[in-house]
Amino acid sequence: MADPSPAEALDLVSVLRAGKAAPEIRSFAARGLLPLDPIGQMQALLAVLEDPEPEIARTAREALAASRPEDLARFVETSDPTGLELDALARHSEDGQVLERIIRHRNVDDQTLLALARTTTGSPQDALVVNQVRLLRLPALIDALFENPELTAESRRRLNEIREEFFEKKARRKEAQEALRQAEAEAAATAEAEAAKDESEALDEGEPSTAEAPAEEDEVMTGGALYRRIGVMTVQEKINLAYSGGKEERRILIGDSNNLVGQAVLKARGLTPNEIESFAGMRHLDSEIFRRIAANREWIRKVPIVTALVKNPAVPIAIALPLVKHLSVRELKAVTRDPNLAEGVRLTAKKFLAEKRH
Repeated sequence: MADPSPAEALDLVSVLRAGKAAPEIRSFAARGLLPLDPIGQMQALLAVLEDPEPEIARTAREALAASRPEDLARFVETSDPTGLELDALARHSEDGQVLERIIRHRNVDDQTLLALARTTTGSPQDALVVNQVRLLRLPALIDALFENPELTAESRRRLNEIREEFFEKKARRKEAQEALRQAEAEAAATAEAEAAKDESEALDEGEPSTAEAPAEEDEVMTGGALYRRIGVMTVQEKINLAYSGGKEERRILIGDSNNLVGQAVLKARGLTPNEIESFAGMRHLDSEIFRRIAANREWIRKVPIVTALVKNPAVPIAIALPLVKHLSVRELKAVTRDPNLAEGVRLTAKKFLAEKRH
């Protein structure tokens, strides 16, 4: 049989996939005898694993079982396999490196993942558990993993955290929001009644109207309500709010215990240099937030932001030291005298201060 051209080879594989090839061609495919390159040979082999002829199917499965795991893994990585091919490999291979690459592949079908989740162990199981985006998109995958008798304690802990944070907490959040709305409505009604009473008493006594006085109180109440709303949000909802919310929401969310929320704040629309300066001076933030601020070329050109980072004792010395040289003489003096700062920062400031004076 003459070697086919690339187009002919693709057509040959397509015919095999469609189940329209002659028995002789299917038998050659099962035995790896078709004149194709290694990728084409594997595609042809996978196409006849479930051949209606038992002998052809048996031969194909034996050939696949005899294939080296590294060759199968390379096929998954380099050939852009179809979802059906990945599923066939997943059902007929038990090698960890092959299964892990199948799980991570963008073409893998949900049903293939669900089947693997119920049985796989080791690194393939880890690949399923750590892909939070996929778990959120396909919650049934979490249930399938819990059905796996070989699920590790660490994987079970992670999955419980995801279920708690992204699913179970939503129900509690809705209940809390409903209670919050009711409490706010009652508070608003009470405030309105008291305002009307105060205005009536002021008119009786001939005093100026204080109808606008509750405005400040309403603003305070609204701020408290915002804290309460954010407090019952899931991590995903906080991230969404960080991207789309306003200045007050960002001020609250930047210090969230989940570092992903703070990082989302730094990517928010409408974020201003003044806000970044404020964040740079906060002492309760995760060091990763400071690192990302210092790594942003646009922000670090702003002298107030640099100054805030250097003068913040919570900023790790590895982040603060390279910024000291950008300070003015006045700020360098202030840094050298600040006992709250690390000694290394103060000594570096003293060095640059001496250089600038000469």
